[in-house]
Amino acid sequence: MFGDEIWDENEWEAFLRKDDDRIERYMKLLNRFLSDHPLPKTENDQDNQAWRDAFKAYLIQHGLPFEEFEAGQFQADNEEQEEHSPIPFDLPTEDLIMEEDREAFESLQQIPVYQLAYDLTTYVLSWSDGLPGETKDSVLVQFCSSIMQVTANIAKGHGMGYDLEVLGGNIACLKRGIKAANTALDLLREMKGRRYFTPAAYADLYERTYEVRNSVGLHIQDLRDRFNLGID
Repeated sequence: MFGDEIWDENEWEAFLRKDDDRIERYMKLLNRFLSDHPLPKTENDQDNQAWRDAFKAYLIQHGLPFEEFEAGQFQADNEEQEEHSPIPFDLPTEDLIMEEDREAFESLQQIPVYQLAYDLTTYVLSWSDGLPGETKDSVLVQFCSSIMQVTANIAKGHGMGYDLEVLGGNIACLKRGIKAANTALDLLREMKGRRYFTPAAYADLYERTYEVRNSVGLHIQDLRDRFNLGID
């Protein structure tokens, strides 16, 4: 959004897609740079600054002129080479949230659709963590990731706000959330009959995911009505 122009959800979606492309290109360049210039293994400020300066020059050379490169955006990690799960199987909890973020998190919890998605996500991650390692196939990982994306996109939309100027962006984020919920439902159907699912457990999880998907859809419609009426 620029000047006095108010973007609708379609314009925000186009902006988010463009931003996705920029971030994807950025990450590809970062990984390529890291292959030849590993992160410093020390906490020496001069070494870290030299690495950041070299990376910034590399970005500019490849057409991504970040005018203000955040010094702390990428921290050297001495355990960078360790294997990690493809998705972080955790969620923020009250005892892990920084004090300055607590108010924002508490406001999120007041939104019924977020609380519903958050409860589902914590349930899914707790359930998946309890499964034997050999049962955790790629479909299960994709399902967990999709469920997390639903919650993340609701939170992102809420963070954008409810003023008319940004309401279209909020809706665009929620539409990404509903897309992730639909993907999760498709993956659930693919997992039906797997040995880690009893018929009752499958039916319960499908029903809860379906409820979240529909709740996101209703939330989108509510915000869309507010946008069309010009209500903040």
